[in-house]
Order: sequence, then structure tokens, then C-alpha cells
Amino acid sequence: MDSIENSVSNAILLKPEENVLIICDKPRERIAKMFSEVCEKLGAEVSLVRMNVREETKREPPKPIVAAMKHSDLVLGITTRSLTHTEAVRMAKKTGARVATMPGITDEVFPALGVNYKKMAKFCKKVAKFYKKVREIKVEARLGTNLILGCRGREVQIDDGILNHRGSLHNLPAGEVGVAPLENSANGRVIFDICAVGVEKIKVPIEIWVRKGKIIKISGKSEAKKFKHIIEKSDKNAKTLCEFSIGTNSSARLIGRVLNDEKALGTCHVAFGDNLSIGGKNRSKTHLDGVIKSPTIWFDNKLIMKNGRFVD
Repeated sequence: MDSIENSVSNAILLKPEENVLIICDKPRERIAKMFSEVCEKLGAEVSLVRMNVREETKREPPKPIVAAMKHSDLVLGITTRSLTHTEAVRMAKKTGARVATMPGITDEVFPALGVNYKKMAKFCKKVAKFYKKVREIKVEARLGTNLILGCRGREVQIDDGILNHRGSLHNLPAGEVGVAPLENSANGRVIFDICAVGVEKIKVPIEIWVRKGKIIKISGKSEAKKFKHIIEKSDKNAKTLCEFSIGTNSSARLIGRVLNDEKALGTCHVAFGDNLSIGGKNRSKTHLDGVIKSPTIWFDNKLIMKNGRFVD
């Protein structure tokens, strides 16, 4: 509860008498009620609604919930599947709602919610400066990741969790700084070695080959088959590499869950699918993140991270 109170007070910045809509499904209902209790204690008007667990390729909430989102000051998506990259969230933002999504949240994630948000926000701004005017990013890692992607003209995205203005959107736990790469720019190989959406904790790494921004091959064992199945069940744009981000949350420890691990300091992640919510142009039914441990990263041939540690 201390971690939740920290997030509600210092990231969500809840104000008394605000209209708060908390969306959950059955597996996350207990945690949603915990957030509801904290919000009510702080004087908010809280509505808690439950929907069925969505499929990864059908993430939009029911129409009555979509309508309620447009009339809320704050929307908390405490669900099994992510609401972040949905039309419902994009519309709620346009009407001024502040949105925090927590897909797949479990008790294991609570330590990352307890981060010092002001301190992390300052660090995120420092990392964001590395992205300034960058044209090309190169990523390597011990198991064989060797990826080059272009991002010229794309705006850096800071996820520090702080919902300080109308229409703001963040994940909780927060802690990443990234960009939507140019959709046809990525080339090389990505190896997810920690976790990925639809797979979570990875025992045998997932190897993905990318050419001109699109997946051309996925190999591995059961984890790779699950990831490939989600891609193939979605749409053609699900194969597009849509995001690159670096983790900045010093309180997050690797637990094999994407929501948490993609924020952990010393990791980076890429995603495939929809990126309209983060400054890209690719529309898809899915947004599938995968996490890479201890990467080495260059921005326009300048080394900024070596084996998961920022270079001074």
C-alpha cells in the first residue's frame, strides 16, 4: 500500500474530488481495489469497472467503458492486456483525461512503484538529451543482438510516470526513455533474453531477424512459437519494429514481467506493432515488447551504454 500511495500521490498527482475511472479485469481486480481504496482515501470520486480479459489482438474495451473514459479526469487501466496503444486511450487523452496503464501488474511489481519519481524524472531528462538530433541507433548484446535503426525527426518519449497535465499518458511502474523508429529503418537481429509480451519469463531466447523494419524470421523454442503466433494472428503491421526504449527505474528488479523489466535500469527493449501513441505512424492491433539485458548502445556512433551501464 505504501508503494501504491507513493504512485498515486507523486506520479498520478491525484487531486481531491477528481473523477477517477479504474478499469480492471478479474485477474487484476484485487490490485484495482487497492488503488481504489487509496484514491478514495485521498478524496477522489472513484468508479471501478470490470471487463472481460481481452485477447492480445482485441484490446479495445467495451463501448460503455470507452464512453466513461472520455468523461473522467483520471483513468487507471489495471488490466491483463495493455490499454496503452488503443483508440480508447487516444480518445480519452484528447478529451483531457490523464491516463496511467498497468498491464499485467502483480505484487512483484510493487517495489518499482515505490521509486522516487522526482529523482527518476530528473534522470529521464538526462537520458533524453542523448536522443537529441540522433539519426541512427545501434544496439548490441552478449547473446547476439545486433540491430541498427533510424529515428531522424522522431520526438523522444519520456515515461517518468508523472501525470502533470491534461491528456498525459504513462505506464506504471514508469521509467523509460525511447523513440518510435522510422518504420522502414530497422535492420539486423534482436534477441529477447528476459521477457516478452505474451511470453513473460524467457528460458530459451527468442531470436528475431528484421529487414527494412519488418520481421522476416523468428526462431527459438516454445517462447518463440508463442510470440510468433501472436504476430501471425494479428495484422501485417504487427511485424513492424515500432519502438526502442531504455530503462531508467533504479527500483525495478528483473522478475520476468514486461511491465516491470522494461523499466529496469540496465535494460533496453524494442517492440513490434502499433506506435501511434508514441509518435509513430504504424497502426496495428498489437504492441509487443521484448526486453534485452545489459545492452551496448551507440547513438550516431557515440557510445552511450556499455553492457547495461551508461557511459559518462
